[in-house]
Amino acid sequence: MHMIKKHFLEILRWGLRLHGISHFIEVLSAIAEDAYVTASIALFFIFIEILASFYIPKEHIHLKPLKSEIHDDCDDV
Repeated sequence: MHMIKKHFLEILRWGLRLHGISHFIEVLSAIAEDAYVTASIALFFIFIEILASFYIPKEHIHLKPLKSEIHDDCDDV
């Protein structure tokens, strides 16, 4: 189960990065339509998504529906 969670978090990190990068198409489209506010908002969300992908914790995580537990060491194996 630990291996599945580890791979899930890595897929989640890369998914956020790729999704953030894909928003560049939206930014280019907004600039082409002179929608600079929309382009600025999209750039902000690109920044947030890519930054979040690097700051997802690498500690041991128990994924739970409402609040996940994060710690360095775990006795639940």
